[in-house]
Amino acid sequence: MTPLLHDDFYEENGEACQPEIKVKNEKALAFPDFDLIKNDLEKLIDYSIVVWWLTDKIVDSLKRFEKTKILDSLKQRINDNRVLGYRLYELAARVLESTAADWIREEWKYHNLDNLMNYSECLAKCLPLSEGFYHYTDVLDKIDNPNVFSEKLNGLISFQSDLSLDWIEKNINRVNNISSSWGYLAVASKFDWKRTKKWLDSGRPLSLVALDTLVNCSVTSETMNSTFWLKENPQRLLNPDSIDNMNDVLNNYLAKDKVTRVKNSIKKIQENWDKILKINE
Repeated sequence: MTPLLHDDFYEENGEACQPEIKVKNEKALAFPDFDLIKNDLEKLIDYSIVVWWLTDKIVDSLKRFEKTKILDSLKQRINDNRVLGYRLYELAARVLESTAADWIREEWKYHNLDNLMNYSECLAKCLPLSEGFYHYTDVLDKIDNPNVFSEKLNGLISFQSDLSLDWIEKNINRVNNISSSWGYLAVASKFDWKRTKKWLDSGRPLSLVALDTLVNCSVTSETMNSTFWLKENPQRLLNPDSIDNMNDVLNNYLAKDKVTRVKNSIKKIQENWDKILKINE
């Protein structure tokens, strides 16, 4: 019996939700045991589609199989059911990488605003950086709604490239309200002290993004109220100056911009340099 029903039937760890009424033949309905299916490619892909999170254990097991066979299976599955694209593209990104490049180029023709972020990781990992980045930002450039724009720019996190920092500088003035999305993107994009100082010197709005980004550098796996990606992938400030010099720069900025948001951010930054620089790691 196939487990491919709907992910709402399963808890986050892949365990099947318990029925409210008595069910006969319960063993026949059990969610598959990973150790029993890990050597069967098709069953392992079935499993990877319905679990809530695609874990490293699943990815590593899939990498043991021939990439061409995995690719053939993904192609067949998306032809049968395009709704599975969100996970099949993730599998391509994390398991196949450049092996899936031509397939992802072909699949890109199916993108739209609703499913755009489903493509971000496979564009970043399956295609050359400049090509994938161009495709994604080309769509962002055509978005008129500022709320949709701020939401979809999160897809650039997948690229983890300082190209995104250059892109932020060119596009930050497209919005009036600087949401947390900009700081989350910047922290994932090789943010360093040179860029921090440049943005602080330029003033708002980039200075606000710089402060948000430094605060985001303090996130660890145990931090509350942060994004799942950042808690799983804590970042540090690259190429820092001495703490004394960095504090001087922050204090000089605070003297010019004393609003509560700035005060709170700088206070948190100066209290958490050990986490921002990941000194103990």
